[in-house]
Amino acid sequence: GSSSRAGGGAAEMAVADECRPWPLQRPTSSALLAVALAWEAGVGGAAPAMSHEHIFDVDLSTLSKPPLWEPSLEEFFPPRRGSEKDPLTGLPLPMVLRNSTWDEFAAYARQGYPLLVEDWGDGMTYNGWTCKDFAQEFPFGYMKAEYIDHMPGFDARLHDVKMIDGEKRFNIGSFKPDGRAMWHNCTRPASKRYADDPQKPETGPYVWHVKDELTPQQKKLVQAKFEAPSFLRDSLNRAKMNLSFEVWFSPGAGSGAGAHNDGYCESVVSLQLRGEKRWRMMLEPDLTFLHSYDEFDGGVYEAGMWTPDVGFVNRQGGAVIWPPGYLHETKMLQPSDGECSSAFTFQYAFPQPVRFIRAFLPRLSLSAEVGQCVAQSWSGYATFYVRGLRPTGRQKEMLEQIAKIMSTVDQDGDTNITLEEAAAFLRSKASAVHHEKSAFGKEVWPTFFQLKAEDTVAYHDIDSDGIVTKQELWDSLVQWNVVRMRMREGLKFVNQANREGLEDLERSLDRFRRQPAAFPSKLRPELEDIFALPKGTKVLPSLKGVTSLSDSEFFSEARDRVELLRRKMRYARPPREEV
Repeated sequence: GSSSRAGGGAAEMAVADECRPWPLQRPTSSALLAVALAWEAGVGGAAPAMSHEHIFDVDLSTLSKPPLWEPSLEEFFPPRRGSEKDPLTGLPLPMVLRNSTWDEFAAYARQGYPLLVEDWGDGMTYNGWTCKDFAQEFPFGYMKAEYIDHMPGFDARLHDVKMIDGEKRFNIGSFKPDGRAMWHNCTRPASKRYADDPQKPETGPYVWHVKDELTPQQKKLVQAKFEAPSFLRDSLNRAKMNLSFEVWFSPGAGSGAGAHNDGYCESVVSLQLRGEKRWRMMLEPDLTFLHSYDEFDGGVYEAGMWTPDVGFVNRQGGAVIWPPGYLHETKMLQPSDGECSSAFTFQYAFPQPVRFIRAFLPRLSLSAEVGQCVAQSWSGYATFYVRGLRPTGRQKEMLEQIAKIMSTVDQDGDTNITLEEAAAFLRSKASAVHHEKSAFGKEVWPTFFQLKAEDTVAYHDIDSDGIVTKQELWDSLVQWNVVRMRMREGLKFVNQANREGLEDLERSLDRFRRQPAAFPSKLRPELEDIFALPKGTKVLPSLKGVTSLSDSEFFSEARDRVELLRRKMRYARPPREEV
């Protein structure tokens, strides 16, 4: 079919107006390389000059869009952008659903735009519960008190405290922050850095990690009352949600969390059980390596990048759903009954926001919170879970990859992959998806394979016709390779304190972008410290197992290493002069 081409770099590329057809012959296993090199009527052509030390040699005329091209919010989410605005924040609203069905929810959830399902909690046991209800029913729990250190005169030694993962947890049934009033009747200040904006949180919330901080017996007691909405009541999703939830408690007005990104590689749900909570959300900004910033609590404010693009109020029984890489900030409104508000946060198994991940993979890969998801969780979508495919910058090897996928998954050899063909392959022992099914009971494995196939096909299916064409697969596969190789090469420059080399790499990728990269004038402190080291200094001893510039994989260890290197340099003795 025809498809317009978008330019990359400083000038628009002159390319053909139509995609050239792909070869119709189905390659045999012994002829994969020959088919890949021939491309008799396909995406072949003379290879262009290689860029940046011969990393990439991709012929852009074979692609519908350059591999680092991303849509605007208006292009990707046309139904809501520019239409009705939230009266409280003046921002565009999310997509709002009521009386939803599986088909409707799946369509919007796979697209990945923030959703508000207003009746998610209707009729559920926990709907309407206050903080006091939880404290009386489950006094054995221990919760984290966000920003508790900002409370004047607070002394943790006077309270029933547990240390979990190096952080304080306070008993739900007895905690009195000021020594007099129970926690659900007592407000505490939020971070002082939020005082510059009245829309930011003013008081601190609590979070109870039911999913991983209770004994098995205690967890069963809490989970027994958890329920799923009608459109997600299959046993697979119900089990996933029940095993993953945590509870957020918000005493009084103004309680909330500063803008942050979660480290989850899947969609997240926040179900409001009591009270009304104002939300502001923002898609991860367009990034280069040098734009990396602290995406934890309030870091986006300090980086000067906070420009929310969605705003709304979620009321009792409503659920907010957002994809990985969507920053969010919350703040409770004044409760009319004076009760402390509560909410669940959890994840479901399917459907995942695969269209969103595919569309914004370039920026998500550079996220300090979800960057590791590209290698750890999302690569199977791009490769159809075919084994043995490793990232490359060479077009010849990418052609071999697509030939292998087609010969393995495309059962009838028509150069299209249907949902039925995808499901059949994923069920086979040849696929690389079987380790994921072990998280679920055997009775739901057939459902797992079917829904995983639906997500995988949707990842590639740009025109939403239910079929993955060879062009769609090629576009996705090249994007995945370029994104993974950019990360691999960029990490080398960061780990060698080579800012000049990193900037050269980013400039060389302009031809793959919608517009040239512009570098920030100010870097995150960790990068400033790294680039202050002598060029060529090895920050981490090895990058083995490091697949992203995320805090969990790189910066957490790099902080300690930079301090160690500084000490060594500070106390290093000058070489002795020979007499």
